[in-house]
Amino acid sequence: MTDRTLTPSEVAAQLARLARELDDLVAAIDDAEKRAVHAREDYTMVYAKAFLTEEGSVEARKHKATVSTHDPRLGAELAEQTVKGIRRQIDSVRIRIDVGRSLGAALRAEAGLAGFGGGS
Repeated sequence: MTDRTLTPSEVAAQLARLARELDDLVAAIDDAEKRAVHAREDYTMVYAKAFLTEEGSVEARKHKATVSTHDPRLGAELAEQTVKGIRRQIDSVRIRIDVGRSLGAALRAEAGLAGFGGGS
C-alpha cells in the first residue's frame, strides 16, 4: 500500500472489486460446505462398514476401524478446514469493505470541508 491519497472513484472501484470478491467467496463456501458434508458422510459410512466387518471386542473393532479409515477421516477434516478458511477470507473481505466505506466517508467529509462537495 502507498501513502498516496485515493480518490473517491478509486475507493468506489475498490469497494466494487471487494463486493465481487465477497460474492465469489460466498459461492465458494457453499461448494466447500457441500463437499465437507459429503466427505464427512462418506467417512461415517466407511467407518461403520469397517467396524461391522472387523473382529474382536467392541473396543478392538473401534480401534481397527479408526486405523483402516484414516484417509477418509483426514479428507473429511481437511474439507471442514477448507470451509473454515473460506469463512476467515469472507470475514477479512467484510472488514476491508468496512474500512473502504469509512475511507469513502472520510474523503466525502474532507471534500465537503474543502468546498468540493457540491452542496456549498
